[in-house]
Amino acid sequence: MFHRYRITALLCRLAILLATVAAQAALPALAQREPPRVIASFSILADIAAQVAGDAATVTSLMPIGANPHSYTPSAQDVARLSDADLVLVVGANYEETLLPVVEQAAGERTAIVSLCVPIRPVPTGAAQPEDEDAAAHPDEAPAADSEITSRCAEHIRTLEASFGERAQVGGPVLGPLYALSCGGAEQHPDGDEHAHEAGACDPHVWTDPANAGLWALMIRDTLSALNPEAAATYAANTDAYLAELVALDGEIRDMIDTIPPERRAIVTNHVALTYFAERYGLTLAGVVIPGGSTTSEPSVRDVLRLIDTIRAARVPAIFTDTTASSATAEQIASEAGVHVVPLYTGSLSQPGEGADTYLDYMRYNAAAIADALR
Repeated sequence: MFHRYRITALLCRLAILLATVAAQAALPALAQREPPRVIASFSILADIAAQVAGDAATVTSLMPIGANPHSYTPSAQDVARLSDADLVLVVGANYEETLLPVVEQAAGERTAIVSLCVPIRPVPTGAAQPEDEDAAAHPDEAPAADSEITSRCAEHIRTLEASFGERAQVGGPVLGPLYALSCGGAEQHPDGDEHAHEAGACDPHVWTDPANAGLWALMIRDTLSALNPEAAATYAANTDAYLAELVALDGEIRDMIDTIPPERRAIVTNHVALTYFAERYGLTLAGVVIPGGSTTSEPSVRDVLRLIDTIRAARVPAIFTDTTASSATAEQIASEAGVHVVPLYTGSLSQPGEGADTYLDYMRYNAAAIADALR
């Protein structure tokens, strides 16, 4: 059972607050006519929010391009920005590990979790480690679901299905929607170390499935509309247009992955960041370099040796690393196993002009890099 820290209490409280968006209890409408100032926790979320907002809100990212969301420490300037924002958007599911306590203090009820309606997957152990089925089935005790948020999420799923059709949902293990789960807190080990996102816990990297990005857009639409009702029609039109772009993106990625021979669709990643991508596009996660779903842990010697054996046995041609985390261990393992290292953008967009400076381009970039490496 995962220990509960203040982050867990924050997530549960925010879920209840956001459930009353329609009544504008958690996020009161703006008294002034100027566009709301919105801060998203990291660049990928900020880009999606900006597509929904258009000119009817100012959206910025708290974390700079290239920052590691798992270990980012806010500055005093960041705290001031959070305090001044009309709305702060976070992923939830304990993605912003070191950020949430600061958000709680600086933004409080002006915070919204965008993943509440997303079906959350468990952090996989990968082929190199045994599965803990009990942990996967029961990540933590779930808070009671509010009828307003369940109705709202049901509406979002119907909208998503109308856009994506039969591709709206994919298979694989799912713990449930985030609003019905308690994903906060790290597991405290006897040695005093904390390892967030242990196997079986909630995997927060939901955006690597474009359908989940669509659920984000719908939640952002509703939250902005409650905050700024005068621009609700703009937010709705922008969201409809963006959903169409996400559907087209999904088709493009599917076409890329379909060029990979079925026997070459096993992947090894630096950390567990591509579970949702793999499930949607039929890839198998054979193993990960960094254990758990965070980037702050280190593999043991036994983990490393086991992963090298896995890479050789599965004939995996490359290890996919992160631009926001150290790849030193991955490079050592790749050298020993005789495979390539292929960097991907996972927790951040790229700088402008580098090929992944919007969410749509970020997904295309990663899909093309994966397809090229596996073919």
